[in-house]
Amino acid sequence: MTKVFIYGGCTSRDAVEIYPEHGLELHSYIARQSLISAYHPAHTGHWNFNTVKSPFQQRTFRGDVKSSLPGHLETKADEIDLIIWDHMIERVGVRPVTTGGYVTNNPTTRQKIKDRTLLGERIWFGNDDHLELWSAALDEFVTTLKSVGLHDKIVVNGTPWATHDKHGNPADYPSAGMDAEFFNTTIRKYWDLIEAHGIPIAHVAQDRALSDPDHKWGAAYFHYTPDTYQAQLEAITALTK
Repeated sequence: MTKVFIYGGCTSRDAVEIYPEHGLELHSYIARQSLISAYHPAHTGHWNFNTVKSPFQQRTFRGDVKSSLPGHLETKADEIDLIIWDHMIERVGVRPVTTGGYVTNNPTTRQKIKDRTLLGERIWFGNDDHLELWSAALDEFVTTLKSVGLHDKIVVNGTPWATHDKHGNPADYPSAGMDAEFFNTTIRKYWDLIEAHGIPIAHVAQDRALSDPDHKWGAAYFHYTPDTYQAQLEAITALTK
């Protein structure tokens, strides 16, 4: 079985239950940690980690603040056969910390800081500041991947946000803060940078990206039907054979 490390967002994690059909096995998962945050650690003493009861949420929260991604890759590289990079978390943007570093604009990260004046204004996904910071972090990420021998073992999950649900209705989920067209258009700027570094994108056709209003995590542009998860893994494994 191919041991997979998932980095970035929930979309790829939701496909894990069908991994065995594709010869895959989950090794590890880092969620809710954007690339900018992953390469700009902040001071952990500014947050109340112990007030978060869920072990998973506390681990992801702490990992985002202290930038756990590079260390994970350095210590686990020999155990990882494939990295699936999921960009859904990038949509929320980041916030600078006045004492240094950046954190992903996650609700828990904002709510559990001891002094809210330490968090700067949100840097929005897709704007020039975000793209510049992200591009610099990408350079560092690629350096890490090459140094630990994983540069040739990473694939981007290129599933677009759904424009329609499984019933054929237009997908409309205002809570996302942006629509599918905006995300699908904007993410291409980031993918262009990634491809320039020789990292492949596993594209899924738009007509196979369908949202599922009955999804266990609720309705969202990126909570898909079972067929969409199959399409993801077909695209990913096609690039790794």
